[in-house]
Amino acid sequence: MADAKQVEVKLPRASKGKRSRFFDDPAIDQVMTFLLEFMAEFSALRERQDTVERLLAEKGVVTQEDIEAYRPDAAVEAERGKWNDAFIRRVMRLHAPD
Repeated sequence: MADAKQVEVKLPRASKGKRSRFFDDPAIDQVMTFLLEFMAEFSALRERQDTVERLLAEKGVVTQEDIEAYRPDAAVEAERGKWNDAFIRRVMRLHAPD
């Protein structure tokens, strides 16, 4: 049985159907789409930077293969999740839950 982490999933590169609309002005939808996509890319880059920093602290030298092979443990995942939650709340100006 294959390990679930090892299975590569291929997703379509383009969405099918009409683009969803949430606001009366389609320009606002475009801005919101841009913002959310930019936030996703920024989060991915931050995680990669975090990986490089952790590997450098551990090994002193890092290779492309080290970065690609890195798998964060539960504690690192929790720390990254907490950062992402705070990032989304900060950018979207959401209030912390009571």
